[in-house]
Amino acid sequence: MFQNPPKCWLMEQGDFITTFFETISPAAKGGVDYDFYYMPPIDPQYGKPMEFGGDLMSPFSDRPEVRAVEQFFSTFYGVAGWAAQGGTLMPQKDADPAIYATDLNRKVAQTLADATVVRFDGSDNMPGAVGSGTFWKAMTDWVAGTVDQKGALEEAQQGWTNVKK
Repeated sequence: MFQNPPKCWLMEQGDFITTFFETISPAAKGGVDYDFYYMPPIDPQYGKPMEFGGDLMSPFSDRPEVRAVEQFFSTFYGVAGWAAQGGTLMPQKDADPAIYATDLNRKVAQTLADATVVRFDGSDNMPGAVGSGTFWKAMTDWVAGTVDQKGALEEAQQGWTNVKK
């Protein structure tokens, strides 16, 4: 992507990847040398949908202090430090866009805030053999046109056969 001439013009990735871009190519500027765009819906009747990934909290005991930590990390102030570092979006409606370190991060956050439908990326909850294995390969094959939709779904499903239940 940062070679001359570039060998990659379009990359599907989470916004956290930009922190790696700046390490690989310190002269690269977000919004100038790389950017992102909103992927419009298949049909306008679905509004402005957006897919996102995230981290999940799971308490291992039901105690007041555990619930207090959960409550804190579900607020703007609980995750603001992560967002200020870059590569993290805050889903809270009261999030202050000024906390983001770059214009590009603010643009991504605003796009998420403006979405009418927000859905979690299901592959993040799949076992690695599927989510970043057969599902990932099947979807990239489908987008590349090397397999039709039925073939992609069959390819993705094959990963589940090796998952221990």
